[in-house]
Amino acid sequence: MSTQSAQLQEMFLKGFEEDVQDKAVRQIILHAIEVFSKKGFTGTKIKDIAQSAGFSQGYVYTYFKSKDELFTKIVELATLGSGRSVYQASQLIGSPIQKITWLTEAFMSADSIAMQHWRLILLQTTTSESIPEEAKRVAKENAIEPFKHFIPLVIQGQQDGEIVEGDPFMLAITYFSFIQGLGISKIQTTSELPFPSAEVVLRFLRK
Repeated sequence: MSTQSAQLQEMFLKGFEEDVQDKAVRQIILHAIEVFSKKGFTGTKIKDIAQSAGFSQGYVYTYFKSKDELFTKIVELATLGSGRSVYQASQLIGSPIQKITWLTEAFMSADSIAMQHWRLILLQTTTSESIPEEAKRVAKENAIEPFKHFIPLVIQGQQDGEIVEGDPFMLAITYFSFIQGLGISKIQTTSELPFPSAEVVLRFLRK
């Protein structure tokens, strides 16, 4: 992993810690992500999250009134965090394709806070009828955030001759579909299957 990718990972984690300053709440959220990812929204109960985090149910209810509220908070953090992560990559010194490569490496790292189970959570938000309406609203409202900062990178890369021609928005959709798909695969796969490198993932984008 490059120095820049490691730097981005640190930024991702710092951003999460700034958004959720209480250590106990961070622990609840991270364990909730794990449980929601494995059991789905409907199959998850607060007691499952509490047990995973090593807390009592009452302690979890101190911070979150319901499973719906906790899930919605995760969706909010995920959507805003994904946009911020792309912005942070865009501010690094380098060419557009370098910035996208570093971002991809950071996303795909096994211990990346950005890649963890957020992609599956967002997928569930758009496909499950049982998902809280507020969570769906938050996801829809913030869905454009990653694109705001990624599309300008694509346009600049096309102008510089290092990114393929084509609709920048569609190229961005393709990129995030790849990232989301890899994130879901990492969650659903129990065996140690190899995953593609950033170089392989970005072949469709390079000119």
